[in-house]
Amino acid sequence: MTKDERIGVLVGWSSRDLGPNVMLELQTFERDSWDAGEEPDTSRFFLTRNQATLLANHLLQVSGAQRPPRRRGWLASLFG
Repeated sequence: MTKDERIGVLVGWSSRDLGPNVMLELQTFERDSWDAGEEPDTSRFFLTRNQATLLANHLLQVSGAQRPPRRRGWLASLFG
């Protein structure tokens, strides 16, 4: 770890649909700001939908969580 690296904890997030893109907003605390009772830092990231999908898949994989079950299409529901 270098002196310039920041380490904190994620305490909140939200996202906004911007048409072909997504804005991901992350709220974080570093230890000093948490101890001082300050407001969390907010970072905003603009992602393509493909980047958002890759990030979601990566987080599911590293967390060991299962992907949500795939919804059946309307044609399959007619025959099932």
